[in-house]
Amino acid sequence: MITHLRGKLVEKTKSYLVIDCHGVGYHIHISSYTYSYLLEKEGKYICIHTYLFIKENKHVLYGFFDKKERKIFSHLISVNGIGPSSAIMLLSSMTPYEIEKSISKEDIKVLNKVKGIGTKTAQRIIIELKDKIIKGIISKKEKNVKLLENSPYLIKKEALSALSILGFSPQKSKKVLDDILDKNPEFSVENLIKDSLMRDRKNTSLN
Repeated sequence: MITHLRGKLVEKTKSYLVIDCHGVGYHIHISSYTYSYLLEKEGKYICIHTYLFIKENKHVLYGFFDKKERKIFSHLISVNGIGPSSAIMLLSSMTPYEIEKSISKEDIKVLNKVKGIGTKTAQRIIIELKDKIIKGIISKKEKNVKLLENSPYLIKKEALSALSILGFSPQKSKKVLDDILDKNPEFSVENLIKDSLMRDRKNTSLN
């Protein structure tokens, strides 16, 4: 499967674009969402995320500005009765984030505003995709929390708080912590505190 293409944008309309990749021109169907990000890109080199749709003898390449839009497209075409054209229509009328919000909140009226999406189709989209959308949102939040928990900023903040409780000068502690993290950015809070205390025992730098 072609997952992305990097090349020169030689032609662009609101419904498709053509990218020249080493002398080969790829005709790629796009949404208005993607088109809006390519307004001043013609003649320039771009990277477009793609989805190759195969049905019987038909091979159609769809392109997306980001992986988020491609993921929503993939979810939509998995719904019974929603083909690539309907999915592109949805992505041309709403942003990927608006689609996620409408599905997670079961907002049928918003989906109904899109041409070709009736009440039954909107209900089917919500029923089949709500759990996937919510699961994806929760997973992303958990990942972000995990990244934050391991960030040097929060590690330093926790270590500084612990050293302050132990009675050390916050200003001097901060300088010592910055020095340690510059050399060892992957230090855990526990190791950061231990290293700081070891330095203090050697030269009383924290007091």
